[in-house]
Amino acid sequence: MKQNTLSSIKETMKVVTGLLPFYLLSFLLFTSCFDGGDWDAPSAETGMEAYGNKNIEATNVKTIAEVKALFSNEINNNGLRQVKEKMQILGIVTGNDEGGNIYNSLYIQDNTGAIAISLSQSGLYGAFGVGQCVLIELQDLYIGGYGKQAQIGTTYTNPNKADATPQVGRMSRYIWQQHYRLVSPVPGLMATPLEVNWNFNSLNIADDCAKLITLKGVELAEANGAAVFAPSDGSVTLTANCANRVIKNLSNVVLRTSTYADFANQIMPTGRVDITGVATRYNDTWQILMRTANDITASSTPGPPEAKPEGSGTKDDPFNVAGVAEYTKNLAADQQSSTDIYAKGIIVTVSDIDLTGSFGNATYLISDYADGSTGTFQIYRGYGLNGQKFNAPGATIIKAGDNVVIKGKVVNYKGNTPQFAQGSTIVSIN
Repeated sequence: MKQNTLSSIKETMKVVTGLLPFYLLSFLLFTSCFDGGDWDAPSAETGMEAYGNKNIEATNVKTIAEVKALFSNEINNNGLRQVKEKMQILGIVTGNDEGGNIYNSLYIQDNTGAIAISLSQSGLYGAFGVGQCVLIELQDLYIGGYGKQAQIGTTYTNPNKADATPQVGRMSRYIWQQHYRLVSPVPGLMATPLEVNWNFNSLNIADDCAKLITLKGVELAEANGAAVFAPSDGSVTLTANCANRVIKNLSNVVLRTSTYADFANQIMPTGRVDITGVATRYNDTWQILMRTANDITASSTPGPPEAKPEGSGTKDDPFNVAGVAEYTKNLAADQQSSTDIYAKGIIVTVSDIDLTGSFGNATYLISDYADGSTGTFQIYRGYGLNGQKFNAPGATIIKAGDNVVIKGKVVNYKGNTPQFAQGSTIVSIN
């Protein structure tokens, strides 16, 4: 028994002796943490280093407007180009996938403009909450356009298209991880929506697309106390699983909602409302993306004055804008008028005019009033006086404030965007 006891004591001593270096090291580390009481204060970005690439530095920061200008040719022609040099943008998140209406995308803006980031990733709102500032390294990424909407992403080729033209696609989670760093709030950079009244004329579709806005004092044309935002039962024509809802008095602005949005089956409110959302574009149509159901509220903003439809649409008795809008909305989706229609109005904005290319046409809005207060109607890629191209020598160039009479086919594009179809002409100006 004595021998066994002695052996046990020796074995125990071996174990304790072997552990002494570990305990000694732990003690030294523990005491060193409290030595002198001079601890490092936590950084303002503590915790953010767990996301993205902490080695990204602000060496060549550009504004979003500057980047869009550098890649304007690719954006406007739905192409893309890779960023070859070190170049960063610093922006604040204004749109994410919290409500399920924005899919695989983030929207950021600074004080000069806004841009979309295309990602193959969900649950983005966790790290990229609205108001989060982010520094993005653009080198090796691609910048281009989809429907002239500026996007950052990678290259993608659609296998279902015969021409297989590369376009901006969603970058993988791994690639994105290498190209961003979360940063603490930047003074003067806020996710405050830009207030826009019901005529939408204060926005420029090229410069202001993808900005966060609040459209005030408008009505949803299809809201009747029962219709929902984005039904999937076939009652509404869907485009890429989204419903485009008409906004009264606006021919080139729709409220776009995915059937996968959390609020897709909520009943649309009747009466005047304020709508907050990201003002994206698809070619010459504004598409407002609400982020959550809280982005639409009852409005106290007075609505636009009423304009009564007038005219019969003939050469001798052209429609006014209210009249041509009413006539076109009664056409089936994508149906063109069987005959040429005449309409008169005042040019409110010219969103695109080809003065140097081969097309020589223009896209612009007309209204019954110069401020667009009674609603607008879009002329899509129309020609000038008597069919002349705008880039022809001596052509009359249109501008806001011009009184015009238009002749051409009208179409209820996609069932929600009444407009003059491509190829209309100006019969008279001023």
